Amino acid sequence: MNEMLPEQRASSYANDPATSTVIVVTEATRPNLHGDLAARLLLDTASHVVGIDVAPDSPERLVVMLGPHEKVARTEDVRAFVEHGGGTLRLQGHAAKLVAPGANPYVF
Repeated sequence: MNEMLPEQRASSYANDPATSTVIVVTEATRPNLHGDLAARLLLDTASHVVGIDVAPDSPERLVVMLGPHEKVARTEDVRAFVEHGGGTLRLQGHAAKLVAPGANPYVF
C-alpha cells in the first residue's frame, strides 16, 4: 500500500548554468523546513528535473513536482537549500550540475 506523499506543484523554475544554480519555487507550506537539507533529485532520461523530494526521512518531508511521476528515470541524492518555509528550493554546485541546462519541459 502506498502512503500519500506531501506533494505539491512547482510554480516556477530557473536554471543558471553559469553559477551552477537551480531554483524551484512552490507554495510555502512547511514553516519548519529551512536550511541545508538532504534531498532526492528526480530526473528524467534527459536529466531534466521532474521533482525534488526534500527531507525524505523527516516528518517535514516535502515533494515538489514539476512533471509526472512516470517521467522519473533516475534519482540522485543531493543537498538542497530551503528558504521561506519550503517555498524556495535552491540546488547549487554538484547538485545543479546533474541537471540539464536550459528550460525545463515540465514548467509552463
